[in-house]
Amino acid sequence: MKISEDFVKNDVPAEGQMKDTDCVSFHTVENAAIKVLFLGNSITRHGKAEALGWYGDWGMAASCEENDYVHRLVSYLEHDGKRVSYCVANLSEWERSRDSSLLKSRYAAARAFQANVVIVRLGENAQLAENLHTFMPCYVNMVEFFSDHGARVVLTDLFWEYEPFDRFVKELAAKKGYAFVPLHDLGDRDEMKAKGRFAHAGVAAHPGDQGMAEIAKRIAFAIKSIK
Repeated sequence: MKISEDFVKNDVPAEGQMKDTDCVSFHTVENAAIKVLFLGNSITRHGKAEALGWYGDWGMAASCEENDYVHRLVSYLEHDGKRVSYCVANLSEWERSRDSSLLKSRYAAARAFQANVVIVRLGENAQLAENLHTFMPCYVNMVEFFSDHGARVVLTDLFWEYEPFDRFVKELAAKKGYAFVPLHDLGDRDEMKAKGRFAHAGVAAHPGDQGMAEIAKRIAFAIKSIK
């Protein structure tokens, strides 16, 4: 069983990554050709956390908002001539607690967005070593909750490899006809992380600009491939 060292050591708390009022945000344009919903954790968006030496409000640990994978991916889609509206939801509280009631309360606006494409990039905060078998059905239900109106779905595995969960996500995608994007190789490559940019080891283990660009590139390719 392959497990990334950073998966084990990551100490960026799952709790309190975003304020309750900020965990779902929107950027909308008129006559959008595509509506994208990003479901993630700190890699997707993390609010300011001075105790961690993190002062951004975007995907940890990109150097600026424009360089996180969400905004890079939107730029890729716009470069292809598409007008893009998007919603970003930090699901770390659900990810940590597996509390399905949060989906209908805290994250209701993300579902109401009725995205054409739903991108699910999370799992690192679920304490999978202890909770894998209880988290998996919750994950399945969560994906269906946000996509049951006919949205196309893109699943990724983890940035820091945890083979049992990564395999589960890949198999789920094949079973349900979702697109699947492997990312687990990136977390073991120092050039893909923010090493040396942050004193806090957990923050520095997150994807830096190069890692964010690669995540966006792989997901963009998957979106173009699904019908």
